[in-house]
Amino acid sequence: MEENELNTLLEGIDKLLEEYKLFKEENQQLRQQIVLLKAENEAKKSEINSLCDEINEKDRILETQNKELAVIKDKIQSVIKG
Repeated sequence: MEENELNTLLEGIDKLLEEYKLFKEENQQLRQQIVLLKAENEAKKSEINSLCDEINEKDRILETQNKELAVIKDKIQSVIKG
């Protein structure tokens, strides 16, 4: 091989190595983003679970109050009927 061909080949290899380095850096950044997004996702899941628990508790309270109101209504109606 001539020196000119070898230099061209070396330049091509240098370009490939630089591209590899850039891809590797980008890959690392994407991995870091994934870790952060997973953490955010877990936090959101936890928040959603807490809100669901709160809603369920309020539903139980409303159901109990509804039953109590039905009993009071029945008592009032029976008093009215005499």
